[in-house]
Amino acid sequence: MRIIYQILGALTCAACFFLVGCEEQGLLVNSNEVSYLRFNKDMTKDTTTVSFKVYNEGENARIPIEVAISGKVQDADFPFAVSADKERTTLPEELYELPSDCRIRKGLLVDTIYVTLKNAPLLAEETRLLALQVDEREGLKQGSYVYARALISVTDRLFQPDWWLVNDIGTADNPANSVESYYLGAYSEKKYQMFLDELKQDNVVFDGKDKQVLRKYSLKLKNTLKRLNAGKDKKDWLKDENDVVIEVVVAG
Repeated sequence: MRIIYQILGALTCAACFFLVGCEEQGLLVNSNEVSYLRFNKDMTKDTTTVSFKVYNEGENARIPIEVAISGKVQDADFPFAVSADKERTTLPEELYELPSDCRIRKGLLVDTIYVTLKNAPLLAEETRLLALQVDEREGLKQGSYVYARALISVTDRLFQPDWWLVNDIGTADNPANSVESYYLGAYSEKKYQMFLDELKQDNVVFDGKDKQVLRKYSLKLKNTLKRLNAGKDKKDWLKDENDVVIEVVVAG
């Protein structure tokens, strides 16, 4: 029995040292006294990119940000607040509005807050960053380091969106993108601007997720190109900024 007590005592001491070590290193320690909130994107890999070229002139951008909760079990809505991390944020304060009523609704482990972004002339020349953080208080701590900030990159310039770039149907050795292969074809800035113009006619903002929306407006762009090129030799068809004929590959 004495040996058993000695083993138990050693294990208890080891556990205490582990918990203290975790606290000193800022790691999460499971407890029913503290709730941990983290953003649902790894800030070392995933930045939400926003271009006002996607929106109608004068329109603000309303960006969803997912927040996850762990730790203490909640039996009611869990309110919290977010602020800009001033050390990382380069977007002027007057160009964003943070939500005043943030909460994880009862029964949910992940919920969504919305940040409003505003355009300004400086964004036509520069890309600025907004870094969000959860404000800690008693009973609430930020989640693990890589999920402790939500990074939003903001510009009024056009750039190739991730959904037209990601390797989603290929392999590591032979990467391929479904948008390029089956819908819009090879990327060019002029083609993308024309695609956005088709979306704006119906006040649609496309986030790359709904393939039905992608197909519908790819077909609309294809028909627009047919109309613009009607009666012309292919060498005289509409070209992009690289002097390449603009073509859309979607079937239909």
